[in-house]
Parts: sequence; structure tokens; C-alpha cells
Amino acid sequence: MGLALALNSARTSLAATSTQIAVTARNTAGASDPFYTRKIANLVAAGGGSAVSIQRATDTALFDRKLAGTSSVAASEAVLDGLTTLQNTLGDTADGTSPAARLGALTAALKIAANQPDDAALARSAVDRARDLAASLNAGADAVQTVRAQADAGLADSVTRINDLLSQFEAANRIVTSGTGAGTDVTDALDDRDRILAGLSEEIGISTVVRAGNDIAIYTDSGVPLFERGARKVSFSPTAAFASGTTGAAVMVDGVPVTGAASPMPVHSGRIAGLAELRDNLAIRYESQLDAIADGLVDAFTETGLYASGQGGSVVAAGTALTGTSVFRPLAAPGTAGTADFSGTNQAAFTLTLADGSTANIVIDKAAMAARAADPAKVTPAEFLAAINAQMSADTATTPLAGKVTAFLDVSGRLAFATDATSGAAARLTVGNLAATPGATPVNIGFSTASGLPPRAAGLFTASDVSSAGLAARIRVNGSVDPQQGGDVTLLRDGGIAGTGYQSNPASFAGAGFPDRLRALSTALAADRAFDPSSDLASNGTLQDFASASTGWLSAKRQAATSESNYQSTLLARASTAYSNATGVNMDDETATTLELERSYTASAKLLTVINDLLKTLMDAVR
Repeated sequence: MGLALALNSARTSLAATSTQIAVTARNTAGASDPFYTRKIANLVAAGGGSAVSIQRATDTALFDRKLAGTSSVAASEAVLDGLTTLQNTLGDTADGTSPAARLGALTAALKIAANQPDDAALARSAVDRARDLAASLNAGADAVQTVRAQADAGLADSVTRINDLLSQFEAANRIVTSGTGAGTDVTDALDDRDRILAGLSEEIGISTVVRAGNDIAIYTDSGVPLFERGARKVSFSPTAAFASGTTGAAVMVDGVPVTGAASPMPVHSGRIAGLAELRDNLAIRYESQLDAIADGLVDAFTETGLYASGQGGSVVAAGTALTGTSVFRPLAAPGTAGTADFSGTNQAAFTLTLADGSTANIVIDKAAMAARAADPAKVTPAEFLAAINAQMSADTATTPLAGKVTAFLDVSGRLAFATDATSGAAARLTVGNLAATPGATPVNIGFSTASGLPPRAAGLFTASDVSSAGLAARIRVNGSVDPQQGGDVTLLRDGGIAGTGYQSNPASFAGAGFPDRLRALSTALAADRAFDPSSDLASNGTLQDFASASTGWLSAKRQAATSESNYQSTLLARASTAYSNATGVNMDDETATTLELERSYTASAKLLTVINDLLKTLMDAVR
């Protein structure tokens, strides 16, 4: 070997070894960076010597699995955070602050009050428990909207970050493609690009396609392009405030919605997918359950009016002789004391019918009053009521009304009828006029309706609007029975929260020892009722069972989200470990490689020293 050739070989060997040592130093410096991939310096023959080409360790399959795992973890954690906020606000079935627990406390308080109906303190306790229950539903509804608002704000933040990352990716991708074309080392730029892809996968599920020249196209996991030669615009319009019925905006990618029910290609993973699921599905589903509980409470405590719908007519003074012309005494002269007139051919004929089919036809005339009134021309209110009640008791209809309805005068003196039930078919009374017996003179006895059901009005629980979604946010304890609002707690026992026309304990029978209404309320709370199947719970059952199931549903969803998060986190950890093992830096290996390269460098340096000595000897000989 000539000295020139030996000199060239030693020089290229030193240069190659120096490059390899520099690459090893890069690996050592980047060992703590999770996105750094091991660089490999390969020796290749070049011009009679050697050169170094730099590659990086990579595993496309493991990297794609790592991206998918990152997206799945971000989605599950977004859902879990929102469900945790809801459960921390509402508690679980064992927590006294949950709607289910407070409903149970109200039911117990009603039963205790029914056992001692004359104890106002027990009635007040029941009203207090009702107020606690309403507050729990209000808090739950507020928490739902808070979670939805937070999810909406999170979507806005994610969209901002996605656009920023796409902009960064465009710059990094340009460096990679141009460097690849020029044949320069782009391994660090490739690491930067992977780092950006990992960040992007946290926000939205993605897939990538590597094209010629190391170019990459990015798509959502549903196939919508995010980057093709250039970044696509991701847009979102945040909602200022959330209330029941508010629909949040969809996330748009290049004009295509990727979240929401109307999306043709919805994303399946990433923080965006989790936040959209929380805002548009889970939170709304739970809100519908709270609304169903509130609706059941309003219905269970609704009061039924004492009159059929449309019932009208003049009013007489209750419990006293009549002092003026009224419909009870149409033929009496003005100022005549005391009476309704059923002398001659005067006749009052009407029918009473409950929705359960019980019925009675009532005909009051001179003959009917003969045994009950001293003078049929001067029938007192008490005598008139006794005649009506007697005919109901004696009626032999297929489904008799006996024992189910009582005639009385209400606090305003109006003829009224009380049923032995406060809700359902047994409380829906229809009052209709009958045609008078031929030859009789019809007498209007204080109502003019031909048909109809007694009106129903909100009782213990009320709201500004009891017919639409969002009832859980509006439900309140009626001020007329709430002592904190100046109300009278005895109305819970007697009825009439909605007004005197809704009393269950009529004025003529009034008494502190009236347990019927309280017992009826307890029965109504314990009765089976229908629920909307879309609430994701049983469509039929008691209100207590539904409330407990709702609390259990939230706990189950949170537990499922926790399990999913743990599972996806484990998969991500395994994928990350496998990818790190395949592409990461092993310090022991790098140390051993450095020592080997140092020996090679030393050998080349010694060769240069020998060549230098030989050249010096040669030059000395020539001189």
C-alpha cells in the first residue's frame, strides 16, 4: 500500500469514526427525551475510503399503535373527568345528598307526619325534606350544565391546539421532504414530526399515510383529511352559556362536522371525541333522568280540584241560611230567609261519574226532600247536602259511587264534591246536568258544565314551567306551604296548596286529625309510573326505584369510564414500552459502542502517526 493511499484511508477512517462518535453522543444526550429515536451511523464505501449514512431506528406499526392508544386514553379521561364532577356533586345511593337518598327521606317524613297529622312540626319536617330534595335536583341540573360548559370550553381549547399543531407539522414536514430530496440528515426533523403527531393524537384520533419523499398525509380516525400537502382548517364556535335544550356546536374539519348527531364521519377517539360524548350524550341523558324525577314529584304531589272543569254558578255562604236570591233558591223572593225552593215541580237533576266508571244519578225534588226538610220550599244547605249524599249511598248502579264521593259546601259556599282519592281515575269526577223529569221545572244548582275532569294544579312541588325539559333546574317547593316563604305547612295535610278549590280536608270536615292526604301522598310516591325509555333506565317502576337507578347509572358509567381509562392507559404504556425498546436509546449499548469507536479512533490515529513518521523519514532522506 502506498503512503498516499494509507494516508487517505486513515483520514477517512478518522472522519467516519468521528461522525459515529458524534451520533453516539447525540443518542446519549437524547436518551431522556421520550420522542427521541436512536440514530444509527452506518459505514458505506466511498471513493476508496468510507463514509457514514445516518438513519434512525423506527417501527411504524408500534408508533401507529402508540398514537391510537394516546387518542383512546385522552377520550376516556375526558369522559371520566366529567362524570367524576357529576358524581362528586350529587353523591351516590349511600350518600344523604343524592336525589335518591333525599327522596327516601321525604317519603319517611310523610309517613311519620301521617301518623301524627296534628303535629305541625312533623309537617314542617316533611316540607324541609322536600326543599332538600328540590335543592338536590337543582344542584344536579346545574352540575350537568357546568359539565357541558366545561366540555364545550375544552373543545374550543382542543381545536386551538389542533390548528397550532397542524401549522407546526406543516413546517416540520417541509423540512423533512426538502431534506430528503437533498440527501441531508433529516432524522431530528422526523423526530420533531413524530412529536407533533403524538400531540395531535391527544386531541383527535388520527391515521397517517407515508408518501413519496417522506411526505405524510394525516386523516382523522373516521377518514376526514387533516393534512394533505397543507393543513386543513379546524373550526369550532363555543357556546356562551348552557341551559336545558342548548345544543352545542359541532367541530368542523375543512367544513365537515366530525362531532354531533349530524356528523357523517364522527371521530371515535381523542379528547374531542370524549368531550363531545360527554357534552352531547352522557350529560344530557343524566339531565333527562333528573327531569323525570322532578316530573314524577310534581305529578305525585299534584292536587286535584273539587269541581269538574268549567264548573261555575253563583256562590252561597257556607254553613249559614241563605240571605239573598241565588241559584240554590231560584224561586225565592229576594231577602227571604234561608232556603232553596223545591216546592211544586222544581227539580235538580245531575249525574256524577268518576273516571274509574263509578256513577250515580241524583234527582232532588219535593218528594226527595219530604223526609229531610220541614218545608220543601225552604230547604237549608245542610238538608240539601244530606239528600244528595243519601242518594249516592242508596244508588244501585252497576258500579256504584257509594263511599267514593261526598257532597259538601266549600269554604266559599259553592256546592262541591270530595273524592276519597287525590289522584288517578278515582279522583277524576265529571259532573253533568241530567234532563229534568217531564213536567218538572229544572233548577240550576251551581254548575253548568256538561262534562270534564277536575283541574289539576301543582301542589308541594312546582316550577315556573312544569311541562318542558329542564324541570329539575326549576323545581321548587310551593311558597304557599313553605314556612321559609311565609307559607302554611298545614296545607300539606289538608290540601289546598294550589288554592281553596283544591282542599282535600274540606272546611265542613276540617280537623287537625286528618291523615288521608298525607297517606295518599305516600301512596302516590310509592306507586308505579311510566318513564321515558330514552332515559336509559327502566320504563316502569316507582319513583324511588327510578331515582336509585339513576344514581346507580351515573356510578356505573363512571366505573365503566374508569375501567376503560385504566385499560387504555395500560395498552398505551405497553405500546410505549415496546416502541421505546425498539427505537429508544440504551445507555449500556451506547457506552459500549463509544468505547469500541474510541479504540477504532485510536488505531486510525496511530496509523496516521506511523505514516507521518515514514513521510518524515522519506523527506529527510531526500534532503
